[in-house]
Amino acid sequence: MEKAIGEILVVSFFGQSHVFQLTELCKKLSSFNFKTTFIVSSDISSTVSSSLIHHPYVNVAAVDAPLPPPPRPEIKFDPQPLMLHFKQMRQGVESILTSKNIAKNELKIVCAIVDSMMLTNLGDVFTKFQVPIVTFFPFSAAALAMEYAAWKADVEYIKPGEVRFLSNLPDEMAMDYDDIIRRYYNSSEEPLKGTKKKSFPTQPGDEPPWVEAIKDTIAILVNTYDELEHPFLEYIAKQTRLPVWGIGLLPEKFWTLTATKSLIHDKDIRAINNSNYSEDEILNWLETKTPNSVIYITFGSDVVPTLQEHEEISKALEESSTQNFIWVISKNQDYYPKGLEAKVGNRGLVIHGWAPQLLILSHPSTGGGMTHCGWNSIMEAIGQGVPLLAWPIRGDQFYNAKSIVCHLKIGHMVSSIRENIVFKKVKKEEIIQGIKRLMEDEQVYNRVKELSDKFRNGLPPVGSTAADLLDFKEFIMQPK
Repeated sequence: MEKAIGEILVVSFFGQSHVFQLTELCKKLSSFNFKTTFIVSSDISSTVSSSLIHHPYVNVAAVDAPLPPPPRPEIKFDPQPLMLHFKQMRQGVESILTSKNIAKNELKIVCAIVDSMMLTNLGDVFTKFQVPIVTFFPFSAAALAMEYAAWKADVEYIKPGEVRFLSNLPDEMAMDYDDIIRRYYNSSEEPLKGTKKKSFPTQPGDEPPWVEAIKDTIAILVNTYDELEHPFLEYIAKQTRLPVWGIGLLPEKFWTLTATKSLIHDKDIRAINNSNYSEDEILNWLETKTPNSVIYITFGSDVVPTLQEHEEISKALEESSTQNFIWVISKNQDYYPKGLEAKVGNRGLVIHGWAPQLLILSHPSTGGGMTHCGWNSIMEAIGQGVPLLAWPIRGDQFYNAKSIVCHLKIGHMVSSIRENIVFKKVKKEEIIQGIKRLMEDEQVYNRVKELSDKFRNGLPPVGSTAADLLDFKEFIMQPK
């Protein structure tokens, strides 16, 4: 094993998708002979993959910072537990930096790669210790660009019926009134408008929280690929005047297996958790279905539709008498559709807990997915050529959905009444029509297959991503 050329600190937010992405980044950095210290909350250190924990170039540093409880749709958001978590992570990071500063014969710390969700609370700690900061965005480039452009364009003043184009972004990403109203993540029935303040979650027209934080940043890494989001990456670089690299972080093994056009078994890529169905049982069920006949329904583990909307989904699936489906409900959701499986028989599976998402998406029986528009799930669906029914719920998901529907044109919104998605409630009839619209749209299906084929040629693992990381390595090793 070659000698390490320097150390990089990597700080993750606690969301599982964030941890997953930065785990992959640590592995990639190690291939360039960097030692990495992966800093996470002790509450989630046990979820870090064993391959990373035992990697000779990686050290996992667990900070005693208990996680805040997940938000609930019907309960007003309380920021205090989250603020306490940030404070404790800050103290832990400062302790790590202090110990490294005192220790002798330590490798030089060339930079700290900080998850953008942690940057506001940790940035000045690294500045204090004179460690250069690189900001990592786990979101799509479209979401970042749209968030920034909406702020600059004063979109909170858009009136009903008005369309406002965003300078230097594709015309199809223009915003209207439905793009700026938001259903706050509690029981409020009033639309929230932008306030030019750093609100949480950020509203259209607000100054993005990261704008001020990146003033001490030397570069930006985004979890995407240039082939997929070039105009948005270019926009971010021009607006921030910082070097920006798209270094999509799904494991390279995902793309290697994708290129073979064979089934992907999740256990080959990531840890398997508890579920009411085994992977073999799900595979056997999928094998009984005709090609492109199954819709796969899954939302995030924390940000989900309301309990009333869960009931609407259940009713829609019951009444869609010919539609095959897999519906995943995570174990920390306060809902389970009792009686649904008995009513629909063999045309539906309700998975409670973990689901082998890669297996389901890669199976020829899967013809569409209903999603909250989390970026990891979107990229996995694109890789497997699965069109999407967008049901955004919070934050960047709305911009991801707009990109899916308007820019990439690989899906539809769950409801043609957009106001219901962003402000009111989505009803059974809209869900039924949305599923039907997606599953019968050959043009959308062909477009996502065409996009998928570009990635099946191996572009992400052996093309631009490797080149971008090499450029990044050369950049951070330059004298500062």
